[in-house]
Amino acid sequence: MKIGVLIGVKSTEKEIAMKTAKNVISALKIKGYEYCEIPIDENIVENIKREKIDVAIISAHGLYGEDGTIQGLLELLDIPYVGSGVLASALALNKVMAKKIFLYHKIPTPKWIEVSKKDMETKDLEKILENIKELKKPWIVKPSNQGSTIGLSIANDKDELTKALEYAFRFDQYILIEEFIRGKEITASIYDIDNTICLPLIEIIPKTGFYDYQTKYTPGLSEHIIPARLSEETYKKAQELGVLAHQALGCRHLSRVDMIVEEDTQNIFVLEVNTIPGMTETSLYPESAKAFGIEFPDLIDSFIKSALRSI
Repeated sequence: MKIGVLIGVKSTEKEIAMKTAKNVISALKIKGYEYCEIPIDENIVENIKREKIDVAIISAHGLYGEDGTIQGLLELLDIPYVGSGVLASALALNKVMAKKIFLYHKIPTPKWIEVSKKDMETKDLEKILENIKELKKPWIVKPSNQGSTIGLSIANDKDELTKALEYAFRFDQYILIEEFIRGKEITASIYDIDNTICLPLIEIIPKTGFYDYQTKYTPGLSEHIIPARLSEETYKKAQELGVLAHQALGCRHLSRVDMIVEEDTQNIFVLEVNTIPGMTETSLYPESAKAFGIEFPDLIDSFIKSALRSI
């Protein structure tokens, strides 16, 4: 059996895609799979056909990998693949659409507004400030269709908001302005093979004060505590919300649900769902799986077998 590792070389998260692919390939070698590396570029259709792969593992984050485009191509080529389908991938990556799904399913998420480039052309900043006055400061400003905190900024006032919007619009036409929730950052890794379960919750303590791109992927810049230090009731509720968010978007095989537990109230808010979690040496999903008792090669093997069963 031949596994194609599709690598997102055109994404803003190319570096992480390459690191994830390296770890996945190491696991495939341990499990004795034949494999090939296929970059997700303009030649991908020809390369997939030439390699004659049996299953695809997508190592790509953000656009051109996590947004449903490559999933749609694999569907057309009738090639099974690990991870969520076209619709779930597109919904999860689009933070605004994901939040609308969360609200429908009564999944708590921080208040937000959406701002488009067209809005910026037709409205002045004072109008936008009026719309967000009820959101707790500081404001989180981020592109709607990016992952790994790409394009994300924190703004406390009008000047910082202007700079944050300008920066975020470099990555997308639509921007999410979200209220800031002060509390404990946790993540729920969802393992969806025979049954949908939530692996041990991880508490994230960024040593830089904020869990940004550099902190996520630089060894030593964040501390991960497993299991997260929560009351039994809050821990169970967070796991339930993780599974619910995964299922509400229609995800399959795996996802990672990022949440925050508010400091004063212990209320849990779902921030976003990642359908292709990073699998690097500092990534959260394989760390959670290991705490549950699943070694990384076995994890990848189970995903491949599940993808084959879905044919």
